[in-house]
Amino acid sequence: MTELESVPLYSTMIPLGFFVWGPVLVMLMFWLTGLWASRQGVARMLESDWNGFNAADVEKLFAAYGEERRNKYRRKVLPADVAFALVYAIIGALILAGVLTRGYPWWVAALCGGGWLLGGLCDVAENFAIARLLDKYPKVEPGDVATASRFTQVKLVLFALGIVGALAAVYLAFKPLAA
Repeated sequence: MTELESVPLYSTMIPLGFFVWGPVLVMLMFWLTGLWASRQGVARMLESDWNGFNAADVEKLFAAYGEERRNKYRRKVLPADVAFALVYAIIGALILAGVLTRGYPWWVAALCGGGWLLGGLCDVAENFAIARLLDKYPKVEPGDVATASRFTQVKLVLFALGIVGALAAVYLAFKPLAA
């Protein structure tokens, strides 16, 4: 009697469990980053403004924070947010690779993982732009504000699309097992 080798129904380069635990990690880190910011006394008003913000908004917020909270924002909250952004960008890239290795077309993979991949990169750029605003304060330049505001808006849209993409990736990854 010969021993039969099992043939996987899908590539094991990205394990099936990743499609569940990767997004769970992103959402957990999203919550923990917000909790960290609130414990530092820094409401992340700029980073969650869907409509964008202007120089007057920045001046008003930074003045309300005072020196101590601005320093906490710059030295504690933004680095944590950069770490979170890098994690969800990497998870987006792994989702993209996992969907590709399961035989789906590149555009399907890009729709599943691209939101978090590109959103994470925009989030990093947004954090550097906000750090620049904090470093230059009390001087607030409209060009710096416009850059930070645009990255914020794009990041928010891509993060939301990334959630939908991650859910689609879970469906696609488990689909062969259901058939």
